[in-house]
Amino acid sequence: MAKVRRKKAVSKPKVVSKPTAEVKCAYCKGTGRDPWGLMSVLAACQVCTGKGTVNIEEPYITCPVCKGRGNQRNTRLTCLACKGKGAVHVEKGMNSCPECDGTGMTGSVGLRNYCLKCHGTGRVSA
Repeated sequence: MAKVRRKKAVSKPKVVSKPTAEVKCAYCKGTGRDPWGLMSVLAACQVCTGKGTVNIEEPYITCPVCKGRGNQRNTRLTCLACKGKGAVHVEKGMNSCPECDGTGMTGSVGLRNYCLKCHGTGRVSA
């Protein structure tokens, strides 16, 4: 008789859930619809997928790059730093970014770009 091999049970890694907060989507301003009406008036928001709210890991601050608007200045594109949520997660004890002086933006006034060192949060690890 042939021996039957049993598969070993694979243990799943434990997922530690971090505290999150549910906040109003900045990109669609909580409506859940495409704010620009490009696809259609009834199209769902690309950031919150039509829910009107997004989850952000705590603690968080208002996005310094888009100032909580969720889109890049003078465009319909989502903010690179917060991905349209309007807020970014920051760890406790982080220092102000030396590259952008905590603003999340680098460059001259007319050519402001989001800071690559801090990823637009304005904070870096201590």
